[in-house]
Amino acid sequence: MSLKNLLRFLLLSSLVLTQGCKQSDAPTSDEVAKALFGPDSDKTVKILGTKVINLDEEADLESIVLSRSGQSESISVYKKLDGNWKFQWKQEFNLLSLGEMYYDLSKKSWIPGVIQGKEKKVLEGDCIRRIVLADMPGDNFNSVFVEVLSEEPPLGLFSIPFGYRKGKKILDGLQLKEHEELVRTKRLDFEYSQKDKSIRIFPTSPNYSQEFVFNGWEMIPNLPMQPVPAFVSMEIVPKLEVGKESKITIQFKNRGNFASVTYLSLSFPDEGNVRMSETSQGVRIYNKGQTVYNIIERRQIPAQHTLLEATKEGWGTNFKYGISFYYTPIKADNTFILFRSSFKYYKEIVSIPNRESISKIQIDQQGFATYPLEIKIDER
Repeated sequence: MSLKNLLRFLLLSSLVLTQGCKQSDAPTSDEVAKALFGPDSDKTVKILGTKVINLDEEADLESIVLSRSGQSESISVYKKLDGNWKFQWKQEFNLLSLGEMYYDLSKKSWIPGVIQGKEKKVLEGDCIRRIVLADMPGDNFNSVFVEVLSEEPPLGLFSIPFGYRKGKKILDGLQLKEHEELVRTKRLDFEYSQKDKSIRIFPTSPNYSQEFVFNGWEMIPNLPMQPVPAFVSMEIVPKLEVGKESKITIQFKNRGNFASVTYLSLSFPDEGNVRMSETSQGVRIYNKGQTVYNIIERRQIPAQHTLLEATKEGWGTNFKYGISFYYTPIKADNTFILFRSSFKYYKEIVSIPNRESISKIQIDQQGFATYPLEIKIDER
């Protein structure tokens, strides 16, 4: 190839590469403003940083955008569909004293200004101080954890973490704003463990360091002698059809600590027939009308619907346990199974979830908070 032809080839190649890179990896500021404030809003935004990453089970990547408008900063997520950016979800945080701040470790406080020579990272703002993208156990995509600067009397300026999985909150730092170490230091620092796929708050403090693990719904403090049953999978064979029986197997993993006895409860508020699997061990079924205990009324009551209780003895950390049963739906609508776990801590019964949980909960017939597990009915 002659020098002239070689130069022509390189020029054409560079044009092709340039044209191929013209497609933006993030929406424009106008597109972000419309997604955050509506198509008729005259508000403007400044994009502080973007990153392309996988934030759900689908193979297509998402674009996460950190932006500022007035006294607020937002993270918002978008997916490219048919050449256009489709808004997925957002979280907005406001701070009246929004401006450049840095944390002074010696003074244990947030100070106006900047540290000389230190540049901000790509996803770092003034209110949203830090963004950590991390995968939770069993996920092939990332969740979003942020450190946010807030201001409330009498604390003044302080920072706390929040966590979001597919747009749903799984960690709420506001639940910890009265923590004595936060009151003292004004910063609730956290770090992500790639090995354990967990979050640890106050990671450098020997007295207050605390791990949080994901149970399939939210981040739970990993406390001594407390099991944390985490949802792993649900297998239904064959697909559920009205009037036909299917075998359902739900797998859990203990992401907490060893427990001598753990109780797992599944209740079925919608109409449907439940019977025990031949492989079930430590499982008991209470049918409608049989006696169950109500924690609010503190007395035995007749069951309004079927309750399945499994007793797991000697459950070690990271070991799985499966519950199998047969289920026959009698309605075509999708239904829910209500799940909760409990264990004995000395003389007290501790349940997960509880009424302070940040995940969606539903109170069952016994007065306990539960996680709803959706099961879909085949409409053939």
